[in-house]
Amino acid sequence: MTLPQGDYLQAVRSSCRDLTENSPVKVSSNGIESFLKNLDKHRFEELSIDTPMRMPLKFSSLAEELNFVALIDLLNFGSGYRVPLHELAGRGAFDTIRFGAMSFHIGGTPMDAETFSSMTAFKVSEIFQFPIDREVKPKDMPFITMTEPTELKPLADGIVSVLNTTGEFLKQHNYKDLSTFILDVTKPVPGQKPSASKLVEHLVKALPGLRDTYTLNDNQPVYILKKAQILVYHLWMFFHDQQPDRFDFEDIDQLTVFADNVVPTLLIHLGVLEIPENWQKDIQDGQDMGETRATILRAASIVACEDIAKLANQGDSSVSSVTRMNEGELDVYLWRLGKEGDYRKIPRFALRDTVMF
Repeated sequence: MTLPQGDYLQAVRSSCRDLTENSPVKVSSNGIESFLKNLDKHRFEELSIDTPMRMPLKFSSLAEELNFVALIDLLNFGSGYRVPLHELAGRGAFDTIRFGAMSFHIGGTPMDAETFSSMTAFKVSEIFQFPIDREVKPKDMPFITMTEPTELKPLADGIVSVLNTTGEFLKQHNYKDLSTFILDVTKPVPGQKPSASKLVEHLVKALPGLRDTYTLNDNQPVYILKKAQILVYHLWMFFHDQQPDRFDFEDIDQLTVFADNVVPTLLIHLGVLEIPENWQKDIQDGQDMGETRATILRAASIVACEDIAKLANQGDSSVSSVTRMNEGELDVYLWRLGKEGDYRKIPRFALRDTVMF
């Protein structure tokens, strides 16, 4: 697995554009123009605020709140398990992760290196409240009860893997928890403004659970870095007023969208992305898309949203009523739109074997 050379955010943009331009997925310029023409300014302003991350919890310090936010973003994956999660736990992927983080906080379980490094699938099942096994009776032996793993056992294993590797890194470098690490690497430097790109780089180099990178098509590197970017965006969102020397990133507008499965799905539905018919059929049928196709769809959404923001920011009100947007806001708008009304019913593409989205 290779990491980017130079600016990490520029590497995301350029690698995703290279991949998209040589893929069967097309970004429609007509679709972009139509999207912006139909974009309601007040609706955009309402849905581009990341209210799902604001929870009615009390924190004793900025460090404690930062630690909580960082845990949610570190574990912000599981989208491929959306259907079994709803069936077996009554919640979707993000709500499951958010519930688990709140369980840590309210239950008094330390969110620290020691807890993470000793995490097990059983503890995950207990904290996040989803079943990892069930009782079954063999057909030919009705008097015997056996257990078998549920469809959610691999999700628990993924959470364990991410927490274990994170805990190991923190312990090796004498950090008590994620907030201690983040506050260390964001120490203000006289004469320098804080950089979102530099913090993304720090996070990705340190934590294996954030290395959202791929090698496709004859060793072509592709960088998406969804969780590292959304964590930096949330650090800016929550803390740039309280600690501007650390978190008021001068390059916050350089973050791309946080490509998961919701944003590409919405862009396909809205006519911004055009995909092959057999891909559409597999999405409709709930087929696992596999890493290559999933990566192409995510990369194409990054390219499309960069082009949407670029056109909107030209400031022509005849093109768009929203004449100022960054891609973080556009991501939140599309993600929240995808959870509303009939948009929620649109089948989303799935990839289960990943801890990145």
